[in-house]
Amino acid sequence: MLLDRADVPPLDAVAHLCGLQAQEPQEPFTGLWSRLRGFQPGALSALLTGRHVVRTHLMRRTVHLVTAEDVLAWRARHNAMLRQRVLGVYRRELAGVDLGELAAAGRGVLADGEPRSMAQLARAVAERWPEPGTRPLGEMLVAGVLPMVQLPPRGVWRTRAGVRNALVSSWLGREVDPLPTDDGSDPVGQELVRRYLAAYGPAATADVRAWSGLAGLPGAVAALRGELVTFRDERGRELLDLPDAPRPDPETPAPVRFLPAFDKAKIPRTQFLGGAPWRTWKLPQRHRMTAAAAAW
Repeated sequence: MLLDRADVPPLDAVAHLCGLQAQEPQEPFTGLWSRLRGFQPGALSALLTGRHVVRTHLMRRTVHLVTAEDVLAWRARHNAMLRQRVLGVYRRELAGVDLGELAAAGRGVLADGEPRSMAQLARAVAERWPEPGTRPLGEMLVAGVLPMVQLPPRGVWRTRAGVRNALVSSWLGREVDPLPTDDGSDPVGQELVRRYLAAYGPAATADVRAWSGLAGLPGAVAALRGELVTFRDERGRELLDLPDAPRPDPETPAPVRFLPAFDKAKIPRTQFLGGAPWRTWKLPQRHRMTAAAAAW
């Protein structure tokens, strides 16, 4: 999509890209404009207000714009990581809080179907847990223990709006899919790996982990090996890909594209400075740190 703009609907593009980082609410519009021929911002806004795509904390506990189908299918696989990432910041504050009880209390507050800001939700349960403070409680509720979405008009084209949170089940009409019975093969992890490779392969397992934030993917990769092809990069790392995936010639000229700050095409390469992850960047060394700083 970056070598040549694609003629696909925005919904299909969001799915193909495994979502778009969206902590800056307007940036997904730029990301799709750079990839889709004839893209109209109103089409993405309509998908958001029509509940076909949602804004939610998912990969790496950052806000992503993903399809409704993907948040329902993927959220349970991210649950443990999301909780641990919040605890990584607020472990001391939340040490005395039973997270199951906190989730139940949050659901009770939201049972009336009314969206709430993080602060409103935290204040509603703070009487029961006064010690942690509202910020740790709020972040664990909206980004950890409860599958939630940020409602429009936040994320609508050229619209400024605060964050109002609602349960995924309230907004989309059903609960997220439960994880399948674990036999070690990690079927949801397998689907995540397939989808990532379809969009960004060839890639190392470390790239998939850096994108998703998920641990435990080796089981999924092991189960998929029979249907993948492998390569080696300049550092000798194993790269995986789908057998029928397009792999342009390395000398294919790449057009200049305007990418938003947190675009997936930037992020993994700014996480591994100085080595093979720069392999697909045609950037002189003097510009690399500037690009990395802009991405963050």
